[in-house]
Amino acid sequence: MVNFPPGCRMFFLSSFRGRHRTWVLVFTVTFALGAFGSPDKHHNDASAAQHKVNRKDPAFVAGYDEGYRQGGNDSAALANYNDQGGSVYGQATDGYTAPYGDKEAYQQRFRLGYIAGYKAGWDFNAGRYSPLGAGSW
Repeated sequence: MVNFPPGCRMFFLSSFRGRHRTWVLVFTVTFALGAFGSPDKHHNDASAAQHKVNRKDPAFVAGYDEGYRQGGNDSAALANYNDQGGSVYGQATDGYTAPYGDKEAYQQRFRLGYIAGYKAGWDFNAGRYSPLGAGSW
């Protein structure tokens, strides 16, 4: 039993009887599940730091644009979600020029942008876009 300060116990017990107690319980459980029940996609991923890139990087931007277009097209066509398929993702060289440096590093950043763009394009076209950010719908 919870130890209430003098005078508060009767107020608490008399205030939350029957349906009120049920609603308090429902609210508490809902809050707990919302706060602790759904970890991020990369919550336990040791390489989560790799997913943080400069969103103004030319490779990321090129990948994002291509992924957004493809994700929107796939969603509109009711195709399966496939953010790592197709020749554009596989080659990951669209927009590459020698001044951007190492080609493999460009491809890695391109692919990260492609995946992010694909999800955004898919979600926007499927009506799941939220101006408040991911996970708020």
